[in-house]
Amino acid sequence: MKRRYILKVMALALMTACVLSSCGKSGSDEPSKTGIGLPSLTGGDTSSGDSSEAPESTSEGTRFPTETTGDYIAEQEALRAKINGNASYYDSIDTTGRMEWCFVRNEGHVPSGTWEQFDISEYNALYINKRVSDKVVYLTFDCGFPSTRTVSILDTLAKHDVKANFFVTKMYLEECSDYCKRMIEEGHIVCNHSVHHVVMTTMSVEEISAEIIDVAEFFYEKTGYTLAPYFRPPTGAYDKRLLTITEDLGYKTVFWSLAYGDYDQNNQPSVDEVIDHFHKYHHNGAIILMHNDSSANEAALDEVLTYLQGEGYRFGLLDELD
Repeated sequence: MKRRYILKVMALALMTACVLSSCGKSGSDEPSKTGIGLPSLTGGDTSSGDSSEAPESTSEGTRFPTETTGDYIAEQEALRAKINGNASYYDSIDTTGRMEWCFVRNEGHVPSGTWEQFDISEYNALYINKRVSDKVVYLTFDCGFPSTRTVSILDTLAKHDVKANFFVTKMYLEECSDYCKRMIEEGHIVCNHSVHHVVMTTMSVEEISAEIIDVAEFFYEKTGYTLAPYFRPPTGAYDKRLLTITEDLGYKTVFWSLAYGDYDQNNQPSVDEVIDHFHKYHHNGAIILMHNDSSANEAALDEVLTYLQGEGYRFGLLDELD
């Protein structure tokens, strides 16, 4: 428990700057830079002079939520060897644009903007569905740490016949794998959120591949299913190298366009604050970030879903974004 507490404190400290500061001014296209500590803007990738070439594109990953055929573990280990064998290539990628994900809230239900130092879409990453033709939002839950609140969340989703997208860590799976089976059985999708829920941009190539592959293998061993091919980096920390490795491992990186400070169990927003946030900032194509261990989310979710359904939204799964 002490180790888990330390990991969670580290993650909360890193996320506070971007979410609690809103990472932008409401109703403005100009993001607020107060307290964010943004590094200087940089150009594209640079070569370190290494002769390694980029590896061939990998497959997009096993689709959800069916059980895999063939030797899934062997496939993952072969992929691990391929990524690790190209470490010198990945280490040649420019990382000076390293930062935490930061979005810009807009009023009037205008889609959120972002503060990006490079175009994440070029690295198979997104934060919103910009191609929507109907009213849709994507409800995502980060399950970094075990919590029985997941049961209440699943019950509320079932009450509203709403499907959601869950990002799980190995730490979560170690205690809550039965919840993940229920998620799949009820039509939700389960995605990758790393093993340890710590910042990955400073890790070695081998450590990054382990954070992603190890949780995928553990999920398969515990449930008999494969994770959906979507990844959310812990705390939203990213750079070009991490996004490239993630894509070559077969995943799309998914950030968010609607979020609030629900992740600190010792400093939860009120239920009214959660509901008011959705009233003020909902927008079409939104990828909504919520946390499974939030008491505020557990209490507010029923009314939030009732409100969004009343506004005419449907709730999409992430495979619509492929």
